Amino acid sequence: MKKLAVLAYAGCFITGGAHASCGAAFCSASNDWLTLTQGVTPGWRVWTQVEYLRQDQLRAGTDKLSPAELTEHHQEIKTINRNALLGLEYGFAPGWSANLVLPYSNREHLHVHTHHGTPIPEAWQFDHIGDARLTLRHQLAAHPGGWSWNLQGGLKLPTGRTDVRNADGDAAERSVQPGSGTTDLLLGGGLAYAPLSLPGSLFSNLTVQAPLDEKDGYQPGWRTSVQAGWLFPLGGKLDLILQGNLLYVKHDRGINAEPDDSGRTEAALVPGLAYALSRNLSVYGQVELPFYQKVAGIQLTHDYAVSAGLSLALN
Repeated sequence: MKKLAVLAYAGCFITGGAHASCGAAFCSASNDWLTLTQGVTPGWRVWTQVEYLRQDQLRAGTDKLSPAELTEHHQEIKTINRNALLGLEYGFAPGWSANLVLPYSNREHLHVHTHHGTPIPEAWQFDHIGDARLTLRHQLAAHPGGWSWNLQGGLKLPTGRTDVRNADGDAAERSVQPGSGTTDLLLGGGLAYAPLSLPGSLFSNLTVQAPLDEKDGYQPGWRTSVQAGWLFPLGGKLDLILQGNLLYVKHDRGINAEPDDSGRTEAALVPGLAYALSRNLSVYGQVELPFYQKVAGIQLTHDYAVSAGLSLALN
């Protein structure tokens, strides 16, 4: 479906916390695998996405754990993320566009601290703006052989708060906060191929995010992700998206980080559907189904994540 120009998918999770990582925070990442099928369009494009992620499964390495198996005084119970993204893209020259992504997070976090044998639940619930992203994308029209490619780079800015507290005045763990407090370098690139022997397009994409500094003794681990898949037309205006994602996150650093309980490797299948309502307006939905999760230490993980959104070209 070449009328669709931008889809976004949040597949980055920052992990941290004490004893059992809450694995809660979230980062937005433009998913360029669909834009590879076409060149940069002039003018403005606006897209928005909502997503849901519930992390309530304790895991050590690749093994699932129950709370009864833990003996620590501090135990993570759950983190629920309800996120929204607003994206703006402006094609300002042939093959060039500037992009801004603004995230908003509704987050609930619960853990239990045992004091002298008495379990004391501690909870946070907040709604805040997260860390914004600014990137430039360079992409030329597809080559005669059906190949296309793009490169992008930019920064994640420390616009999200790092000092959110609950009703008792206790600060949330750094990995639960809306922002990381750091400026991160963003680099990425991808390829797409539309062979005559197959319907639709094959695609692959690589992104890297690396913090450039730390904030109050905390620096999130750098991460890299790879996506590959097939955009398959089902007929008319409907497309099927079959995608595989691989994510690697290094452990956090700093005196306020938990390096022993942060960092992970994750592989997931991400099927989805996209539908073109008109030449300029498209909607989509995706579900992430992890089939391999390996964490450092003990962390909260998820069984699935869902997202849905729309893209509107204003030209």
